[in-house]
Amino acid sequence: MADVGAMLARRYKVLIIFVLFTLNNGFAWLMFDPVAGRLEKNVKGLTVAQLQVLSSWQPLMFLLMFLPVMKMVTRPDGLRKAVRLGATCELLGAVFKIVGSLARKSYAGLVLLHVGQIFSGVGSPVATGCVSALSAVWFGPTERTRATAAAVLSNSVGNALAYIFVPAITESSSFVFVTVYEAAMAAIAAVFVWFCLPAQKAPVVAGGAAETSPSDGVAGEEKSLRGQLRQLLGTPSVVFLLLIYSWSAGGFSAWISLFDATYNRFFSESFIGLMSFAGMVAYVVGGLVSSWLTDLCFPRQMKYVIFLCITCNSVSNILFVASAPNNDGYSLYPPGRAWIGAVTALCGFWNGAAAPLFYELIAEISYPVDEGVSGIAVSVCENLGALFFYQVVSRFYTGESMSVAYSIGMTVAVALSAAVRQRYNRSYHVYLQYRQAASVTVVETDTPTV
Repeated sequence: MADVGAMLARRYKVLIIFVLFTLNNGFAWLMFDPVAGRLEKNVKGLTVAQLQVLSSWQPLMFLLMFLPVMKMVTRPDGLRKAVRLGATCELLGAVFKIVGSLARKSYAGLVLLHVGQIFSGVGSPVATGCVSALSAVWFGPTERTRATAAAVLSNSVGNALAYIFVPAITESSSFVFVTVYEAAMAAIAAVFVWFCLPAQKAPVVAGGAAETSPSDGVAGEEKSLRGQLRQLLGTPSVVFLLLIYSWSAGGFSAWISLFDATYNRFFSESFIGLMSFAGMVAYVVGGLVSSWLTDLCFPRQMKYVIFLCITCNSVSNILFVASAPNNDGYSLYPPGRAWIGAVTALCGFWNGAAAPLFYELIAEISYPVDEGVSGIAVSVCENLGALFFYQVVSRFYTGESMSVAYSIGMTVAVALSAAVRQRYNRSYHVYLQYRQAASVTVVETDTPTV
């Protein structure tokens, strides 16, 4: 019992440390958007286009770094090494942003802000892509969906905190203190990651029996990364899920972060911050609720839970389009700001409810592809979706039409999800291992002693 208690404590220590790191990474991504108008006036050379680039650095750096991180995670103790890399780069990025915000009256300040965002972006493949590897290494099958949800959604908590803290801190003092806050949180996370994060040595307990070893990357070395990627992308259901997630998660993050630029003519900066905060908090709550229910009640019905969630999300998006003001300030159903905030939260809830299930269902279908590979692939698609929304959708569709475009995309995602064929290859493999271990135990028990 003492060993089991120590193992549980070790697991949740790892999860809490990872949550601290990824929460700050989420904050860093969107820290400029909530006060975009104010920064344009106070930072020399900062324009709307520059702000879009600042928000795009994280998905761009993700695309540059995901393959090195993927290789790192599939090696022995690779998860801990990857988290150390991400936490260190996040701290360096925060320091650059402090200097850049202090030098905001010169073009050098703008350059340093970009450099800081680049360093923060280096950690993004770890913060959002290693969640499946984390849950597979440290948690058993009956806990993995909840562990994945906690790790995935903590990044969204960081997004939500940005919408509240950044306007509040900037109004009460200046944007410099926002960067100081980010640096302080990054320093705390880095200390815990470097000095408290344990190595991957303890076995994972699954279904009441200990597995032979955690997914520490040994299997990943035996299988080539290219072969795993070929198997992953050669499975049609996985490709469908990746396409859906790129729009539902990546598009959602970009869409909600552009509220200030979309609705600043009709709502105050503080109300837009509350709208965005409500959407992101509901996103987190939805993910936690759905992961808990799925682990306990629907562990073999993830496809149908995803279908239900994105269908409800699509309906919520239509309600939002009908309720929010169009480019002329009119709306089809204008009941007031409280209703718009509630509908935004509804969009976030159903979107977040589906999010962690994509990681787990893709890991199940694509097995024996390593969870580190499948998880980072999911996160790659999320970042591609965000980048596409920032650089393509928001340029061709402005104002209300941008929200309409996102709503149409969600409707297409609902239709695409019907083509997914769910298979639980990983769970079946664990079941076979358990049966084999049980049969060996029975044989040893029945063997007569000489």
